[in-house]
Amino acid sequence: MSGNIAITGVPTTPAADGAVPLRREIRDLQRNFPDQFNLYVLGLRYLQNLDEAQLASYYQIAGIHGLPFKPWNGVGSATDWQSTSRFGGYCTHSSILFVPWHRPYLALYEQALYNSVQAVAKLFPVGALRDKYVAAAATFRAPYFDWASQPPAGSTALPSAIGNPSIQVVDTDGTSKSIVNPINKFTFHPVNPVRGDFNARWSGFPTTVRHPNSRGQSQDSRIAPILANELASLRSNVSLLLLSYTNFDAFSFNRWDPTTSPGQFGSLEDVHNEIHDRVGGGGHMSALEVSAFDPIFWLHHINVDRLWAIWQDLNPNSFLTPKPAPYSTFSVKGGTPQTQDSPLQPFWDKSGTKFWTSAQVKDTKTFGYAYPETQKWRYQSTATYQTATKQAVVGLYGSNVFSNFVSNVAARAPPTASAAAASTPLAAALSAVQNFAVIPIRNAVPTVVSAQAAKVKDEVQKPIAFAKTLIEKPNIKAVEKPVEKPAEKPAEKPAERPAEKPAEKPAEKPTERPAEKPVEKPVQEPTAEGPIPAPLQHLAPDNKYTEWVVNIRAEKHGLGESFRVQVFLGDIDDADPGSWDTEWNSVGRVSILGRSPETQCAKCQVDNAEGLIVSGTVPLTSALLQDIVAGQVASLEPDDVVPHLKNNLKWKVTLFTGEERPIEGVPQLKVSVASTRVTIGPDGLPQYSGQYVVYPEVTEGKPGGLNPGEHI
Repeated sequence: MSGNIAITGVPTTPAADGAVPLRREIRDLQRNFPDQFNLYVLGLRYLQNLDEAQLASYYQIAGIHGLPFKPWNGVGSATDWQSTSRFGGYCTHSSILFVPWHRPYLALYEQALYNSVQAVAKLFPVGALRDKYVAAAATFRAPYFDWASQPPAGSTALPSAIGNPSIQVVDTDGTSKSIVNPINKFTFHPVNPVRGDFNARWSGFPTTVRHPNSRGQSQDSRIAPILANELASLRSNVSLLLLSYTNFDAFSFNRWDPTTSPGQFGSLEDVHNEIHDRVGGGGHMSALEVSAFDPIFWLHHINVDRLWAIWQDLNPNSFLTPKPAPYSTFSVKGGTPQTQDSPLQPFWDKSGTKFWTSAQVKDTKTFGYAYPETQKWRYQSTATYQTATKQAVVGLYGSNVFSNFVSNVAARAPPTASAAAASTPLAAALSAVQNFAVIPIRNAVPTVVSAQAAKVKDEVQKPIAFAKTLIEKPNIKAVEKPVEKPAEKPAEKPAERPAEKPAEKPAEKPTERPAEKPVEKPVQEPTAEGPIPAPLQHLAPDNKYTEWVVNIRAEKHGLGESFRVQVFLGDIDDADPGSWDTEWNSVGRVSILGRSPETQCAKCQVDNAEGLIVSGTVPLTSALLQDIVAGQVASLEPDDVVPHLKNNLKWKVTLFTGEERPIEGVPQLKVSVASTRVTIGPDGLPQYSGQYVVYPEVTEGKPGGLNPGEHI
């Protein structure tokens, strides 16, 4: 029998119908399964307190992701790496193994957390209390944080269970008490300098931090406004990925190459990077080599795994395409193909004698779990299951850009600064008519401080005027309904804007909805007037409209550290980069997790030497809808949108710490605009044509912009 640690997840025998326990969203776990949530907090504390020398400790498991760059469980040695005399880690970012590699990694974390939860449950006093927690522990699974769904009413975009430094629990002595919150931070013990595991940048932190100030202290309060400000873009991106991407390579990882089409710049890895950026803010989550030490890393990556699981079941016949291995390990030679059978080091399978492969981890039930949206056993056929899965996506992320736009408007609550405005007849009307609140989709009103009071007052008036327009003008068009132009299919990668629009794919026949759906949150149904809210229907004649995106690519390690390209539509405060995260006109971002040339990561060194380019997408349509409502542009048609974007589309480059960098200094940066035609079906689901038109005139002549004749 091998002495290697086998990654099993939680050993599970499915029920007769195939059911397995669910990984649940953290807010759902806290609200509806309080005993399991209590065990999660106590079990995580228990796991974090294990001796750091133990292979199954929190410290050692987190260290697999990067620092301290030591072989785990005997997998790898310094001589196995071509580019360095030191151990180069197990990095799979920007590769076809990115998503599959993290699944057994999360299973390892979950089995360690599960074992800790079982141990904690048995520490409660003998009797009914222990029996209750032992029963709850039996089906415990690690939770996730769904950062792309609308926060529940009255809550912020970052759950308090993650952001608060302390948390209330029933401890193992049976008493209720407040403890240091293990979901908020991990405390190193002993502190890093004693072990010598970390470099100078990270060795001085006694705990993990988020958005650290000049004294190295966490500022978790900054995260929720940043998440909320670009929520529309994030939701649109997730919907776009789940409902329009059908190729695994394009969906899963962010490596760009000259064959990348305008409709495949986004990826799950791109969206994943955004959360590392928004949450980390220069802290541990911002840097891949230490991000796994932050407890939110696991909540985040389990959600990434969940989105992959949903996509898998919608696209069961699409999987990875073999690509050359970027470097050599003791089991793979650099340059040989990486395939679905390539070993996912350092994760030994259940036998402890071989490594898991991508082909072997495709089914989440292999590791003993499913998600609320992937309960296949509840449906009699694949067709009804897939319909239910799409409806789950609809309920969580909006059925289409128009209903998503309205739901985002309705979800935002006015800040304290606008309490007076909220009590006016206008506010009452906004609440009564279509449940609109007074805060629009892509705005987060800044926290009021005396020095900014005047600016905040102006910002508060913008959403009020915006929502008032929706209420007072049921049909907000400023011009006659545009006439549809004849369709013509463009070339796969047009160098410049074609004269006519691409042909549209016929709408699919709607499938009958099953009697029950594997989601607890009600699905947002189309209104009686149709799938598009009445004030916006004229923007999609015959339920067809033009969807707009900004495509961005750049050299991943070109700045020697992580950076973002942030997109704006309208004026911004050029003098204050620190305000851009919550800027009114911020639309979205592409976050790039670069590393320095001195990194110990072997794959990163090779990627740097080869000038690896990565890509991402920022959806624009919701931002354009806001400008349409504000009277700044007449429609979503190219004749109206292109001039508007030429005058108002901007982008800036900053590090994850907020420090601005010259756009011209980013190697291989190209920003372009593209559109595609979309049909909204009777069920409210978007059906994408798959043909994209590129408009180089929008970005022509601007730093980092695409010029006519250049490849996107």
